[in-house]
Parts: sequence; C-alpha cells; structure tokens
Amino acid sequence: MNNYIKLNEDRWNNVTNDYTEPLTHEELEEVRNNPISVALTVGKKVPKEWFEKANGKKILGLACGGGQQGPVFAIKGYDVTIMDFSKSQLQRDDMVAKREGLKINTVQGDMTKPFPFENETFDIIFNPVSNVYIEDLENMYKEASRVLKKGGLLMVGFMNPWIYMYDADIVWDKPDEELLLKFSIPFNSKELEEEGKITINPEYGYEFSHTLETQIRGQLKNGLAMIDFYESCDKRHRLSRYGNDYIATLCIKL
Repeated sequence: MNNYIKLNEDRWNNVTNDYTEPLTHEELEEVRNNPISVALTVGKKVPKEWFEKANGKKILGLACGGGQQGPVFAIKGYDVTIMDFSKSQLQRDDMVAKREGLKINTVQGDMTKPFPFENETFDIIFNPVSNVYIEDLENMYKEASRVLKKGGLLMVGFMNPWIYMYDADIVWDKPDEELLLKFSIPFNSKELEEEGKITINPEYGYEFSHTLETQIRGQLKNGLAMIDFYESCDKRHRLSRYGNDYIATLCIKL
C-alpha cells in the first residue's frame, strides 16, 4: 500500500488499547502530588534526572497523543504542545485538558513531513515509541533537531529491531509453537506485503523495525549528541525471556 500512513492514521483513530485510554482525574491528582513519571517505552519510566537537565519547560510531545503524557506535563507546569497524526488521539488530550483546566496545544501533523513549527522552538521533544509506524526516519530526526533550541533535549523510545525477526502471531498468540527465525531486518511490512509474504491486519497497521544505525546515527548526524540511554522489556510476551525489546535515548542539541 503506497499510502500506508493513512492506514496507520485510521488505525489509531479507531483502535482501543493501553495507549488510547486517557488519564482519570484521580490519576492526575496522584501525578500532581508526586515527582514526574512518564514512559518512553514499556517496562520502565524515564529517569527524572533527564528532565532536570532541561534548560526550559517548553515541550513537544511528538506522536504521543491519547490524553496520557500531555496532561502529566501540563499539570507539572510545562508549556505543552502535542503533535500526532491521529485526530482522535489529540481529542483525548483536548478532553483531559478541558476537564482538568489545563492548557495543552494540540496539532495534527505527520512525522514524515515538515513539522509546523519555527526553528528552535522547544526545550524538550518527548517521543515515545512511534517511529515504528513510519518507513523513513530521515525527516523525523532532521525536523526534530530543527525545532529544538540549542541545548535542547530529544527523548526517544523505539523498538529493538531484533524482535521483528520472529512472527508476531506466534510470539503473542501461539505459546505452544516453536519460535523460529522468520524475517531479516530491517523489517518492512510494506515491502513484505508487496512481495505477498504477509497480510496486513488493519488492527495493527504497517510496522518498520529500522536498524540501530538508522535510529542512533539518525540523531547524531543531525547535530544531536547522545548523553544517556536505557533498555526496557515488555514481559507480556515470551521474547522477553531472551532480551530487552525497547531502547530509549537522550540526546542534546549541540
């Protein structure tokens, strides 16, 4: 499918999962009374010292709509903008903001196109696992660097590419079947579909594993220096017995 972005957008407009459930009033009150706690990946929270390194509090939540991270940042005093390609995800942020009397600027936008912001606008860009849904990361990292202020921080969570070497249906839904290597990486579901090797389930959309070189060098070559990272694990599936399936990086714009 050439317009895979549209299918992925439709998926996020209609799917119900852990990432589409807005925080309740009670959950946000708990946030108000405790140190900031947000996640870039499954299985581990972002170290609070990452936020302590920031020079300001103007933050872009990149592809993290859903009424979860945005309200947390807002209740902690950040100047929050959320950019997401899913209108329904942005509506959840708007709903929570209205309910709680918070200010959140929501912008519908596509990470594969120029970001609708001026140069050096943000102190922090917070990007939870999402670039798995775009085929080419070149624009994302170039634009992220452009809209960050000098000394600004880019926090990114992404999938460890090795997990895509296995059939996801067997990993998640067929615990009695033997795990066998099936796909080479980088995994590209659009190309595999075109070759007739897989059928795309609209409930999950198109996914792309990307290489570590693409993820990490993609940041470094755009004037960003990595100053920290961590790994985490989703223990809901059996690959977690063999290694961590998520990576989070912290970079600073030079």
